Parts: sequence; structure tokens; C-alpha cells
Amino acid sequence: MDKNIHELFVKKFWKEESIWFYVHFQNGEAIRQIEISSKGKVFLTPEIPQQGESMLYDQSLEELDLQDSDFITKEDFEGAWNDQ
Repeated sequence: MDKNIHELFVKKFWKEESIWFYVHFQNGEAIRQIEISSKGKVFLTPEIPQQGESMLYDQSLEELDLQDSDFITKEDFEGAWNDQ
């Protein structure tokens, strides 16, 4: 694996819509996303960037206003991703 790849894993709750977002960023770009709500789970990638009203995050990381508590480990993300 290329050592220059910078990966971040984020878990954020969107109160207005009551949705949990898990996002895997690579070099500042979202490459995998999970949305978990009362309607179920939606899995998004660059190959499948949209399902219904759900769209893969395409803004900059800075737009998210992240707190330290929003960052999760790769293992936490993979656990949620593999639960398809």
C-alpha cells in the first residue's frame, strides 16, 4: 500500500434527519459512506454514488465541522461496512 495515502474514518450524527453517517476519506475525498437511519442502511461508493435521496459526500472535510469524538478507527468503520 502507498504510504502517501492519508485515510480518515468519521462517524457523525445528523440530528435534523436522525441519521448516522460513517465516511471513509482517502486524501480528503470520501470513497465509502454508510448511512444508518430508521429506514435501514445505505452503502455508497464512487461506483454507486447515489441511492434514492442518499449521495456520497462530495464536500471538503472542513465543511463537516468535525470534533475529536467524530473520528473512529478503521476497524470501527470496517465493522459497520462489512455488516451489509
